[in-house]
Amino acid sequence: MTLLEVFLIALVVCIILYTFVLSRSPKNLPPGPKPLPVVGNLLDFPSGRQVYKDFLKYREKYGNVVRLVLGPFQNIILVFGHRAIHKALIEQGKDFKFRPTSLYVIKKLFYGKGITFGNGDAHHKLRKFTLVALRDFGVGKKSLEERIQDEAHILADEFESYGGQPRDIRKTLQRAVANIIAGIIYGTRLDYGDPEFIRLIQNIDTIFSITSANLPENFFPFLAHLPNSKARKVFDAFDDMSRFARRRIKDHRKTFDKDNIRDFVDLYLQAEEHEDEEAVNEENMFRVIVDLFNAGTDTTSTTLAWAILYLMTNPDVQDQCHKEIIENIGSGRAVSLSDKEQLQYLDATIKETLRLACIAPLTPPHTVLEDTQFEGYTIPKESTILFHLNSVLTDPNIWETPEQFRPERFLTEEGKKKEKEFFIPFSTGPRSCLGKHLATMELFLFLGNLLQRFTLKIPPGCQTPSVERVHTGITCQPHPYLVCVVPN
Repeated sequence: MTLLEVFLIALVVCIILYTFVLSRSPKNLPPGPKPLPVVGNLLDFPSGRQVYKDFLKYREKYGNVVRLVLGPFQNIILVFGHRAIHKALIEQGKDFKFRPTSLYVIKKLFYGKGITFGNGDAHHKLRKFTLVALRDFGVGKKSLEERIQDEAHILADEFESYGGQPRDIRKTLQRAVANIIAGIIYGTRLDYGDPEFIRLIQNIDTIFSITSANLPENFFPFLAHLPNSKARKVFDAFDDMSRFARRRIKDHRKTFDKDNIRDFVDLYLQAEEHEDEEAVNEENMFRVIVDLFNAGTDTTSTTLAWAILYLMTNPDVQDQCHKEIIENIGSGRAVSLSDKEQLQYLDATIKETLRLACIAPLTPPHTVLEDTQFEGYTIPKESTILFHLNSVLTDPNIWETPEQFRPERFLTEEGKKKEKEFFIPFSTGPRSCLGKHLATMELFLFLGNLLQRFTLKIPPGCQTPSVERVHTGITCQPHPYLVCVVPN
């Protein structure tokens, strides 16, 4: 049988299966573009540099709940707007809290384990254990705040060594943030120039720049075996990170002392003796470690990169932050978490960065386990559901001049903190970001201590850098830019 004959037979089988599945689909599905046989809406799916923005075109045409079909069978549901997102993730959170296992790349990487893509009772226990460990982290010799303070000081010294010359600082920011995760998990930091550390950062870059719901390999798994498969690059990066984690766990087992808990791995090893074996085991442990390194490094370092870009291009905001720090804290000691109430403008600047940059414009995929009624439509079971957070964070009906960087929107006229109901950069509901507490600590301490010591300037002779978002993978990245970090 020739290759062409095999292909034609496979095509006929797909068409038959597609017709069968279509005939059994629930009625009253959400609206969306008409899918083609076999490929579905794969040709309609955005593939440019602003995927989140391209999705908004579907909202304009079809409303706040849109259905696409990728490949022959996979339903993709897009949900827009605060009301619909709140209804799904809060009011119907018990229905929408699950992660899909039908997407090939996700299934291959996670096998339903870990924090990000786990489900069920074991996941609930694992998430609770990890959340408590991160929130109450005080094991070992240093508190979490002390670790961030130390790394912020090292980062500031690194910037000072640049001598005010133009630099692309994004890799340095990644290493600083990754070291916070390393300190929590392994009880130690890694040198910025360590080849193994550099490779770890490269692997995180690969995973975050490539992975997306519309990878063709998710719907046509055989493509993952082709030489230039993007999914293969993700698998290789994930495997390399997993080997690194397993080696570290093995080393910890050799030196583990239940009376001297040093870090997260030790906490986990201690819990293995008491907790549910299905939730707390080595298979889950290394996946939790990889989850924390991936999510904890890229998102926070990208937010820092956006904050520096916004401050550099809005010198009046930067001046106000610096003035507030000097007037309330001075320059004789480092900024600490206890200073947060005195640094309301800095806090508002961080919130405005999270809002406007919207580094994760789409939530990680959700799913429903049964056909589910929502907003007058039937959401088919095992659909992949993406919630469009950017449609909330830059909604002109919620935020005045939403594309402007204006920290004052988070302050009262008296300069006090103003809570915003629609501020959901970390998502909401049962699967909201596990690391929100850690991320906000890092952003406050890193930026507070940098702005205390430095002024961020556009390099002489350079044009004002673009603040356009680039969204091709998981997060929205800024275009590459140079900055002069000038000591005060």
